[in-house]
Amino acid sequence: MKEYVPQILKYEDLLEKVKSLPALPGVYLYYGEKGNILYVGKSRNLKNRVLSYFQNRGKHNAKTERLVRSICDLQTIVTSSEAEALILENEKIKLHQPKYNIRLKDDKDYPYIRLSLSEAYPRLSFARRRDPRNTKDRYFGPFSSSGAVRSAIDTANKLFLLPTCKKQFPRDIGKGRPCLYHYLGKCVGVCTGSITPEEYEERIRQVILFFRHDHKKIVSLLTEEMEKAAENMEFERAGELRDKIRALQALSGNRQVVRDLHFDADVFGAFADELGGCINVLSVREGSVVDSTNFHFGADEIISPESFAALLVSLYRGREMMPREFLIPKELWGEETDVLSQVLTRPGEAKLRLRIPERGEGRGLLQMAEDNAKAAALHRRAQFEKDEKVLVSLATLLSLEVLPERIESIDISNSGASAISAGIIAIEKGRFLKKAYKSFSIEREAPDDPACMYEAISRRLRRYLDGDASFSPLPDLFLVDGAAAQVAAVKRALSDAALSVPVFGMVKDAFHKTRCLTDGEHDISIAHDAALFQFIYGIQEEVHRFSLSRMDVRRRKSVKTSSLTAIAGIGEKKASLLLKQLGSVKAVRGATREELAALKGISERDAACIYDYYHKKENEDEAI
Repeated sequence: MKEYVPQILKYEDLLEKVKSLPALPGVYLYYGEKGNILYVGKSRNLKNRVLSYFQNRGKHNAKTERLVRSICDLQTIVTSSEAEALILENEKIKLHQPKYNIRLKDDKDYPYIRLSLSEAYPRLSFARRRDPRNTKDRYFGPFSSSGAVRSAIDTANKLFLLPTCKKQFPRDIGKGRPCLYHYLGKCVGVCTGSITPEEYEERIRQVILFFRHDHKKIVSLLTEEMEKAAENMEFERAGELRDKIRALQALSGNRQVVRDLHFDADVFGAFADELGGCINVLSVREGSVVDSTNFHFGADEIISPESFAALLVSLYRGREMMPREFLIPKELWGEETDVLSQVLTRPGEAKLRLRIPERGEGRGLLQMAEDNAKAAALHRRAQFEKDEKVLVSLATLLSLEVLPERIESIDISNSGASAISAGIIAIEKGRFLKKAYKSFSIEREAPDDPACMYEAISRRLRRYLDGDASFSPLPDLFLVDGAAAQVAAVKRALSDAALSVPVFGMVKDAFHKTRCLTDGEHDISIAHDAALFQFIYGIQEEVHRFSLSRMDVRRRKSVKTSSLTAIAGIGEKKASLLLKQLGSVKAVRGATREELAALKGISERDAACIYDYYHKKENEDEAI
């Protein structure tokens, strides 16, 4: 399809274009004067919907009025149905991220649990996002936080005793001794061969029921299995099942029960004003609130039945597990809502029900979600105001020309000269922006912090000048973990790149606390401002943690690689290949000649050398 080229039309010409639109379902795109897409919407009747924006000028809310005044051109795409229009609208919003649409934050903020059904012995793991290429694995979520995901995985692993080691099954069954978790009764011990594939498959079926929050059904299955074990006088097994049943019942009992055990719904509440707002989602499963998630939106993003429907498609389309129904506030119900059930219901499953609760517990849950949305929005706003005050204080203290909305901080960590890493963290509007963190590995004959900082910042600036989007924009301020020498090194890197960014060092006292900031010549005390002191101290601790963690990863990798390079014919490249494919030195040691020779980049001669090296050592140890 030929790409649409927007124009700058006069209001009269724009209105004539609108009047000529078809009365058919489809998607419309509004363009600004720079050719940028301002808003994407859909309707069952394009002409009526788009005309309503222009005929009702002066009657819209402030955000919509700003949008209408900014429209210079529009494009429409006719679809065969409302459902198709809703899906296309969602795709266009994701692609263009228009200014006035509610933009769902990066999936990184709302993680998933992955069940690896693509493996012979599936396991649970943390996933930042769904992999659309992998159609076998199942995903549960999204969850409100990384902590919620890890807690759920930990609970499931404890209940169902799933393996958490790095062994690969069935390849490693019967090889080596089982780990400590098996002896402590925290793992079923797949590696011992004591559980059949059929028994493990049943266990996984129970895990799926667990994440669908169908605890009543799991308890029923486990009770039946416990009674059977007792009849066969397998009392130890019956005791284990009894403990598992009690744990599940306790887990259900600790939840906030709001309704009968058959009530599964996602409940939506919204709060919005001219400064932005929030949508809260309460997840109710088996009559209990199991999660609460907030989606914040900014001052320009329009919350309406249309934009709300698009948000729901973004959140739920293709999701593994769906609730039975959605409870939606009256002000977010519109013509778009009617088609949501058709778009979101998975093939072969019961039709998703959408309704506006007028009374009873449903109305109470809706009110709870609305209260949560308002509280979350106001709390976030208060936090931003607090962060902005700190940034104003910092800018005033350091006599900066602009408010430092983006700050980058650098620290060097080393383990001798063998593993030197530079960590650069980013702070945006007072909050750590972890997706923008960078690290550099540095090779030197001896540790030299200023020289390493010069190299790391030079490389970071070079990537920026080369047009690498992941290294853009430049910060408003560089904070260096160090004093005059480190500050001078970073300033020299900026000068060599013909760039200008203010640079200050964070100087520590004898107790490893930030004593002051320095420009390399003058020390500037921050002790009189408790909020600013805490802010700078937090940055110094975080950049130190990050650079140390990157150095430790490099050091561990170096230790593993060096242990393999002691084998004849194995250099660093082949050692890295072995670790990448097998995961650990222990796995390399336990592999057969045939398994080693089948690896990429490893010849039969290499495989023989590796196998003989480890088994000769074992034989020598046994002889001693």
